[in-house]
Amino acid sequence: MGFDEMKQGLWPQKGEKLVKETDNYYNFAHFGWGNVETQFYGYMEGYKEAADNLIEYATNSKDIKTLDTFIFPICFLYRQYLELAMKNIFLKYSGSSEEDKVKVIKNVSHNLNEMWKKMVLIISEETTNEEKEDIKIVRDYIKQFSDFDKSSFTFRYPINKELDLLFKEEKFLDLINLRERMNELYNFFEGCDGKLDSIRDFKYEMMSNYLSDMDY
Repeated sequence: MGFDEMKQGLWPQKGEKLVKETDNYYNFAHFGWGNVETQFYGYMEGYKEAADNLIEYATNSKDIKTLDTFIFPICFLYRQYLELAMKNIFLKYSGSSEEDKVKVIKNVSHNLNEMWKKMVLIISEETTNEEKEDIKIVRDYIKQFSDFDKSSFTFRYPINKELDLLFKEEKFLDLINLRERMNELYNFFEGCDGKLDSIRDFKYEMMSNYLSDMDY
C-alpha cells in the first residue's frame, strides 16, 4: 500500500500541532502540579494503572496480536513504576543530605537491585519479625524483575547497542499473574509509605512537644 492509499485515512496535516491545549474538560490531561512528592505520586499511579489497564484490555481481547505486542509497554510501565516507588521512598524518608541523595540517584541509575539496597535500609528500621519476612519476599520479587530486565532497555528496544537481539528465543509470560504480583508490590510500597509517614509525624510531634517544654 502506497502513500495515496494511506492518505484516504488519517494523515499528517500541514500546520497542525502535536502538543496543544483544549477547553474540553474530559479531553485534556493536567500535569506538572504540586511538589516533588505529589508529582512522584502522579508518575507512579500513571505507570502502574496504565499497565493494569493494558493487561485488562489485552486479555479481554482474546487477540493474539494484541497479547503479543502489548507485553512490551506493559513490562516497561511496571518496571518504571517499581523504580519510581523505591526512589520515592528513598528521597522522601532518607535522612541523607540533598547532595548525597543526588549522588545515590545518579549512581544507581536504572538498576533496581541497587536502588533496593538503598531503600531497604530505610524501611528496615523498627520492623517486626513478620515485616522482616515481607521484606525478604519483596526483595526476591525485585531481583526477579531485575533479572528479567536488568537495564530497563529490554522492553524498550528489540536490540542492544551492538544490534544483537535482546530476546534470542521465544518466551511466554502469564499477564494475569504478573498483574497480581505487581498489585502485591503496590500494596507493599503503599504500606511502607504510610508507616514511614506515621513515624515521621510522631517524631515531629515529639520534637515539637520537647521544644515547647524547653521554651516553657
